[in-house]
Amino acid sequence: MRRLMGAAAIGLAVAGCAGSPAGGQGFSLVGDEQAARMGAEEHPKLVEAFGGEYKDEKLQRYVEDIGFRLMSVTEMADQPFTFTIIDSPIVNAFALPGGYVHVTRGLISLARDEAELAGVIAHEIGHVTGRHSAQRMTSGMIAQVGAGLLGAVLGSEVVSQIANMGAQVYLQSYSRDQEFEADERGTRYLQAAGYDPGAMASFLQRLNDYSAYEAALRGQDNPAEQFNLMASHPRTPERVERAVQLAGGATGVRNIDPQLNAIDGMIYGSSLSQGVLNGRSFRHPDLRFAFEAPEDYVIINSDEAITGYGPDGARFVFDMGAAPKGMALTTILSRSAAEGQPPLQNVERITINGLDAATGHARVRDRGGATLEVRPVIIRADDKSVYRLQLITPVNVLPKVEDSLRRFTYSFRRLTEAEARAVKPLRIDIVTVGRNDTTASLVKRMAVNERPEDLFRLLNGLEPGQNPQTGQKVRIVTE
Repeated sequence: MRRLMGAAAIGLAVAGCAGSPAGGQGFSLVGDEQAARMGAEEHPKLVEAFGGEYKDEKLQRYVEDIGFRLMSVTEMADQPFTFTIIDSPIVNAFALPGGYVHVTRGLISLARDEAELAGVIAHEIGHVTGRHSAQRMTSGMIAQVGAGLLGAVLGSEVVSQIANMGAQVYLQSYSRDQEFEADERGTRYLQAAGYDPGAMASFLQRLNDYSAYEAALRGQDNPAEQFNLMASHPRTPERVERAVQLAGGATGVRNIDPQLNAIDGMIYGSSLSQGVLNGRSFRHPDLRFAFEAPEDYVIINSDEAITGYGPDGARFVFDMGAAPKGMALTTILSRSAAEGQPPLQNVERITINGLDAATGHARVRDRGGATLEVRPVIIRADDKSVYRLQLITPVNVLPKVEDSLRRFTYSFRRLTEAEARAVKPLRIDIVTVGRNDTTASLVKRMAVNERPEDLFRLLNGLEPGQNPQTGQKVRIVTE
């Protein structure tokens, strides 16, 4: 399936290797050369899986200039580094052995100035020079012993991966000591490169504010934290305080204008080829379909599927699959249960907004012993393929989300040609505040469906009730 949405970099931040000249500490089963080879092999796979590379020469040069400036003052200045922008709206950054450092579009859009972006990159470099990746790879190897995957309905491995996603995210988090060490190293690199080292602490606070904003969108308590930078780099009050202390009152450049110039025109949210998500409305102009995401779900994707993470372990997977020409959808669905899984019950033909579809359900147990209700829905796309929606819900959670999932299922529809042409990605537009401009007047220019003022204030560092100053450059999100 062609890419549908901005990919989620869900904490796969693996950086560094055992025996690094930087002298980090920790037990590791992975050696330097082995880890570097793994990094080189996995880099292109990771970039593609998590959204692909964002192609913008101006922005790429800007990120590389920051990265090489920081790298030159580290203990590994003679090691080649590669800095890549991931085409994803998720706020995240991660690295691989061999000096592969990645930052997402979402993170770049959130950084208030160049020093904050440099602080994130410096922190990732700190994980590399501290060889934390090899240590975490070792932890992952040990944790995988005895681990298994839930069998997938319709033969989709994505469902199996999603079933264990919570455990994977937990295992891939850095330890508090590793986070402190990366903060310490990153702060030192920032100061040596001439940046304000306090930017690391200010970005941590900004990330916290952004997670609260996303939580408010969905009426949940920080539901997106498991997918943004906090997943692999847990923010704690101690981390922020420690970062402030490490700065020690030192000063340096913040460089707001270069940051704004670099991101002017950058896509915000999902790119057009990935499908555009605005609020809960998702529209894919190339594949010509649309749906309304269920309430209280965080919508993420990989190249393989759109996934949604709901309350208390509820989730869904949406992708495409081949279908035998001329075979009834009920027959396809009845034959689709993975080997070893119970057969689907109550398989029936349904119609969704005029489209031929079928559904059924089964109950399975995951490795933890929890009972899950699995309800697949397949919708005819053409004579050779189907859209596949798989709803996976712990049975005790089902009453809470059942109505929402029903509305979601029946919101699926085809886009007309005119509707598909009208879909445009959101972009960041840098504007200069005029004499008569206020926060309210600028917010009216935001092409955002939900809580536009909150997003405007967040992107521009404005407190509640505060107006931008005349002549100030601010970010607005437009089509």
